[in-house]
Amino acid sequence: MDGFILGRLSRSTGLGRTASRALAYGFAVLLVILAIAAANAIFGLGGKDLELVIREWLSSVVYIVVAAIVALRALTGRTHRRSWALFATGLSLYALGNVLWSFWIGNLPNPPIPSISDGLWLALYPLSYAGIVGFARLRGQRRLPAGVWLDGLIAGAGLAALGAALVFRPILASASGSTLAVATELAYPIGDLLLAALVVGVLALRGWRINRTWGLLGGGFVLLAVADCMYAAQVAGGASQPSSLTNLFYILSVILLAFAAWQQETDPQQEADSQQERHLQGWSVLLVPAGFTLVALGLLLSDQVRRLDPLTFWLAGLTLSAAIVRMGLAFRDIRGLAEARHQAATDDLTSLPNRRLFMRRTGEAISAGHLSDGGVSVLMLDLDNFKELNNTLGHSAGDALLCLVGPRLEEVLRPTDTLARLGGDEFAILLEPQRDEKDIIGLAEELLQALRSPFEVRGLALRLTASLGIASFPAQASDLDELLKCADVAMYQAKAAQSGYAFYSRERDTNSRERLGLAGELAAAIEHDGIEVHFQPIAGARSRRITAVEALVRLRRADGSLVPPLTFLAAAEHAGLSRALTRKVLGLALDQLSEWRNAGYDLHVAVNTTVADLLDVAFPREVLEALTARKLSPEALVLEITESSVLSDPRRIGDVLAQLREFGIGLSLDDFGTGYSSLTHLQSLPVGEVKLDRSFIARMCTDTRDAAIVHAMIQLAHTLGIRVVAEGLEDEQTWQALDGLDCDLVQGYILSRPVPGAELEQQLNAQAVQIKGNSTLRITEGWRQYKPKVRHQPL
Repeated sequence: MDGFILGRLSRSTGLGRTASRALAYGFAVLLVILAIAAANAIFGLGGKDLELVIREWLSSVVYIVVAAIVALRALTGRTHRRSWALFATGLSLYALGNVLWSFWIGNLPNPPIPSISDGLWLALYPLSYAGIVGFARLRGQRRLPAGVWLDGLIAGAGLAALGAALVFRPILASASGSTLAVATELAYPIGDLLLAALVVGVLALRGWRINRTWGLLGGGFVLLAVADCMYAAQVAGGASQPSSLTNLFYILSVILLAFAAWQQETDPQQEADSQQERHLQGWSVLLVPAGFTLVALGLLLSDQVRRLDPLTFWLAGLTLSAAIVRMGLAFRDIRGLAEARHQAATDDLTSLPNRRLFMRRTGEAISAGHLSDGGVSVLMLDLDNFKELNNTLGHSAGDALLCLVGPRLEEVLRPTDTLARLGGDEFAILLEPQRDEKDIIGLAEELLQALRSPFEVRGLALRLTASLGIASFPAQASDLDELLKCADVAMYQAKAAQSGYAFYSRERDTNSRERLGLAGELAAAIEHDGIEVHFQPIAGARSRRITAVEALVRLRRADGSLVPPLTFLAAAEHAGLSRALTRKVLGLALDQLSEWRNAGYDLHVAVNTTVADLLDVAFPREVLEALTARKLSPEALVLEITESSVLSDPRRIGDVLAQLREFGIGLSLDDFGTGYSSLTHLQSLPVGEVKLDRSFIARMCTDTRDAAIVHAMIQLAHTLGIRVVAEGLEDEQTWQALDGLDCDLVQGYILSRPVPGAELEQQLNAQAVQIKGNSTLRITEGWRQYKPKVRHQPL
């Protein structure tokens, strides 16, 4: 028997052989005594003589053995050792009180009340309270929601009110003797009520998760409270000793505590997710506090017939008050949940259904179509030239315009149709039930005509045009994804043909399908190392020494061919792959730069960014971590930005640029001079470099106006302490002219086309040999040595 018990209770305790055997013997003794007490209480075996032995002797043995078992758990366990130590201390004091009463105080002619035994018995309560609170604390749960606390308060106070109504009045009526004696007699039921209330309240705080340890621990303490209440009721009826059934409950209650101590240990961090725990779900969580609320309400109503004692009345009142507050929180949570669900399915800007809701409704319509042989049509709508308009008027004006588009379109649609904003200036319309082709054409023309009417934005009358793509299920697509792709393809066909709207045509689905396929190919390339980086050198205009390189992305296809960026960058942006692509290019560029610097080439690298990068507040920290991981200083990197990307959200992107600049990462304004407001934004942007667009550089030796513009932009940049790079340099004459205008750096085919890193390294080796053979750095006779200007920021 001892082997069976030990195998079940201490399989993973790590106890030594002697301690394990002692533990098994202890549990065997407890089970034997429990069986004897049960036989006496239930079947009357042994009569009054055995009942006396159980009360005087065996109960003391049980308390001592249980205290020892729990103390062993506190000494050898890995978790909750402080709580088990508190339980063991309380049980030890309780056992000592029982021994003193059985063998000394109880045999006196007039036993004093209170006595030393009362003090030892009552000491169990505060120690148990502290142990339960410590045992219930879960790591990582520093703060619980107010609703959880209220559930615990309702359950605990409601149970205490019920117990007080059933026990407190009879004890108070039968109590006699001194005030101290009456207080002592009342201390037991009050302590028991608090103990039971604490157990139930803590279970509420735990979300009613009950594993075996908690079931045995809570059951033991609640059963101890029941035994005390039974004994108190018996004393109120004139009995001087507890009955055999009461003795059985006392013994069983502490034995449950011993079994609880030796259940298999679990990490407190994993308790809430343990599969062994049973817990209530959903609305059933509210059943227990609701039940105690009804109990409290019933007690308060019964007070109108028979007055309650003050303790019961105030506990019932506390329960009902907590329930009212809990009800208010529940209504607030329900309203918040409904609002959260609404927001999750609604576009933040326009309050139209968002992509998530549109996808769900379209999927449901297709599923219904499968069952009823019905059809579904989707219209994909994209505003023409919206980005240019947005850049000209500003981001806030663009947002205001988008908010006006939705109501205008909804005026044309039926109540059963769904209009959603998918993102940016792209909208989608679900026609349900499906219309025939003639009706769809009429609807498309009405939608386009609705947009042509002027929109009043900031005092301007704006007219919009749009492109509509139309696809239907099951005519062109068999599922949701294919239907949306076909509508997207049709929309691009309409935009290319400038026809306003277009139905999806499989025969004309060539370039558009290729674009969609390219997005999938690009995603796979990012994941499986199909992205390569080529480098174009940047040299000093005066020294002609290569000091930096620009990293340019290439897509390597499965057949080995290279795809230039102009072919796939639009597909990457449309498919939401811009951030992933930038991360890939940045990592490859910094890896190559690290190799070059380790080989002795003191270079810097420039990497292009996208709007998606600059809208991500985590981007600066991500770039800094990439540099740190390769032991590169922030100054080794220059991030190129375009004016149009900054204008998409000036405030948010400005914060990101400021963070990058604060980290010491260089910023370069690409295609400078092509935007309408380049000069006005130059002073406000935290850039240290501008790149003059190739359209100015190519004509500066043949067009005096372009030469004057280049000269003015160089002088302006230098006045602001900004370095200048001339892009698209292809001939010697232009190079000399740029040097004469005091340009800092040049880039173009005259130096090299973009080439792989290994190929560029040959050019760097040749340059190193020339520099070593000519200490004046004069590569071509007549060129003066390059001297970096103090007013410029170092590359």
